[in-house]
Amino acid sequence: MKKNDLTYEEAVKELEEILEDLEKENLSLNKSLEKFKRGIVLYSHCNEILNNVEGEIKILLKDEDGNLNEEDFDVEV
Repeated sequence: MKKNDLTYEEAVKELEEILEDLEKENLSLNKSLEKFKRGIVLYSHCNEILNNVEGEIKILLKDEDGNLNEEDFDVEV
């Protein structure tokens, strides 16, 4: 399955499966490298999804008069 076809949840699930496989230590070097590369692609895909969603998140803040104002949610990294 291509990375673009995956939802965030599907990509995270596949990443978890890759981690489990890599932790078993019974993979050949080539198979481990393939899984590592796939993990990098999936990580990048998840990061891209999160960055896109971050731009859509809004927060509501109450001003001194009790009115609600919508502002962009800003996460400083």
